[in-house]
Amino acid sequence: MMEQAFNRPRKKHGRVAVVSMSGLFAIVMFILLMPISLVGAVISAWIVFCIVLSVFWRLQFSGKTAIQNQISIIGQVKEIQYEKTDQKTGREIVREDTYTRVVDFNKYLNSKTNHNVAITGMAGSGKTQLTYYIINEMKSYKKIIFQYKEKDRFIEMGTPVLYLSKYAPNVFANPDIFAHAWSVAFQGEATTYKTIPDIVKALCEKSHNWNEFKKAIDEEIGKAEKSDIITKGALNAIKRQTERLYMEHTADYDLPENIVIDFEGMDDRAFVFYAEFLLEMLYKEIKSPKREGTMIFIDEASRFTGTTTIIPEMAEEIRATGALLVATQRVSRIAGDIKGNSALQVCFKQTEKEDLDEVKALSEPYHWSVQRLHPYEFVDLAQQDSHKQIYIFRLINPKNEWKPVVEWKPIIENETQYSKGEGSSGTAENKIDYQKDTFEFLSQAGNIQDLGKRFAERYGGEGENYRLTLYRKTLPMLLKLEKIDVKEVNNVKFVNDKPDLKETKIYFRKDENPSGLHTYLVNMTADVIYHKGVTNFNIMPSGVGTADIEAEKYVFEIETGLKHDKSDIKGRIEQYRKQGKQTVIIVPNEDTKNTYVEKYPDVKVLTLPELWEAEL
Repeated sequence: MMEQAFNRPRKKHGRVAVVSMSGLFAIVMFILLMPISLVGAVISAWIVFCIVLSVFWRLQFSGKTAIQNQISIIGQVKEIQYEKTDQKTGREIVREDTYTRVVDFNKYLNSKTNHNVAITGMAGSGKTQLTYYIINEMKSYKKIIFQYKEKDRFIEMGTPVLYLSKYAPNVFANPDIFAHAWSVAFQGEATTYKTIPDIVKALCEKSHNWNEFKKAIDEEIGKAEKSDIITKGALNAIKRQTERLYMEHTADYDLPENIVIDFEGMDDRAFVFYAEFLLEMLYKEIKSPKREGTMIFIDEASRFTGTTTIIPEMAEEIRATGALLVATQRVSRIAGDIKGNSALQVCFKQTEKEDLDEVKALSEPYHWSVQRLHPYEFVDLAQQDSHKQIYIFRLINPKNEWKPVVEWKPIIENETQYSKGEGSSGTAENKIDYQKDTFEFLSQAGNIQDLGKRFAERYGGEGENYRLTLYRKTLPMLLKLEKIDVKEVNNVKFVNDKPDLKETKIYFRKDENPSGLHTYLVNMTADVIYHKGVTNFNIMPSGVGTADIEAEKYVFEIETGLKHDKSDIKGRIEQYRKQGKQTVIIVPNEDTKNTYVEKYPDVKVLTLPELWEAEL
């Protein structure tokens, strides 16, 4: 069945046979012309040999340069048995480069038990180009595409685009899904507080938008008794996490049949939260006539690994009526339930031991081959006859036809459906109360770019249109009135998983405890260690006598430099040392670092960029 997908049937003869056949034609010509003229016979035989060889060669071996934007088989890997000199047998794995055979992708996919596809490949392997190709080839499907990375071009493939930062779904419409998506997004953080999902659900039931949700958190913190450390700790954790999910605008809408959902500007936790919420809604509709024949593509699927995500259930349920396409860099980062329900498992080159061990569990030839693949070459880890040989596929001369971006906007029947939160007027700039709005926005500390973006989310336009007024008038006035404070921070932000290291000024409200700067640095520290691969950590509540972040081998004390007494962490450092944990002090800048290095010479004191570069 699978062989029918190859345009050229497999032939046993090769280069020697082609040359031999051409030589036979030349000999016949020589014999026929030899009685007439020996010289003419030689020349004519040579000409015939060259012409026949050229024709047979083209027929036998398709040239890669003539193939455009197609998947082809270019070789195979097999295990061969041979006899040693001592009359014992041995086995060897070899790669044979064969003539190029074009693969009809849809026939190949139809030879599978389902149309689910898992794609894994390191950066630069050709994974993204192949994903474009597969999505284009699945023309009969409706398409729902989740695009996380800003540099990707799924928005230019002709499918309407929803910019989620403009029209976030009304997550408050379903408290159960809201709480589930929250637990998926923040799995591994504040795991001490098992009550968080229940608290989040209860808060959601009281709220219609994020501002009401934040207000409800503050009210619950105020009502919690001082002795109830667990509840207060959970509420403070929720408050910190809310800052990463906050969206000024939410709206009630159903996703259309074809849509690209662009998560541009969102960090990884916000991406997981909103994507999980939408996937839950789609899962409920997956067997409805509207979603029949739908292909759902999820980029960066590894971000859901190790969570209670709906994706494995989606992979199982969608097989009968549609297809699920997931992509990520590493084989080991796709859950087994997802791979088990994916009949096509594309694997580009892998180099990490954990990934190679997982491939080795399939077979030794697979393990051997995935380490030696070149860019744009891949194997199918679910190939039906892999015990005979493993085909080496290659996407040859990839080429995409990009189309203008078409934005999709949900139909909003009334203002109540499009929630802007408290204090938002949606009016023209001359009616903006810059001081009032800036102070409100600084409930979450940030730099001038963050503030500009928050103004743009509330009033429209681009963030840079607001920065000049903020820089020249609003921020200097609020500093003069001593309503806010500012601190230089050596910062690290991640854009498409790549670190951006730079100095910035962080503004925050004055006289808050803990300060907005402290909360900001806690979140940034958590982000840095998460991207360093430390995922098992807890963000601890303030005022309970612990470090700000606890991990398996390290604890992190966040010191802003705002307080006069720097000796309050001395006892904790010694306490954690007895537990076999090393304390790392995180500071905003070099000036603050110098004071703590002098105070604690035996403790690591790091700025955020230094933390990113340090070995943990």
